Amino acid sequence: MSIVENLLKSFTTEKGGFAARKLTAFALMICIAYIHFKFVDITIAVEVLIVDLSGVLLCLGLVTASNIIELKNGPKNDNNATNEQL
Repeated sequence: MSIVENLLKSFTTEKGGFAARKLTAFALMICIAYIHFKFVDITIAVEVLIVDLSGVLLCLGLVTASNIIELKNGPKNDNNATNEQL
């Protein structure tokens, strides 16, 4: 099967084709490439790269929203729960 056939089968209910997560990540990468070409300069490159990779990882399901919140706020402290169980 060619790439075009797989791409077209992705929009039908037939077996075969690409997965929706992969198509979403691909579409996001196309948007990212356009935005980088038009609007990004070297002064904000690191911040843009972090946002881009986070978006792609979310679309692929490799990272969840709770993972990002935990990364931002630090690991959840369950000391109270363990003390109550004792």
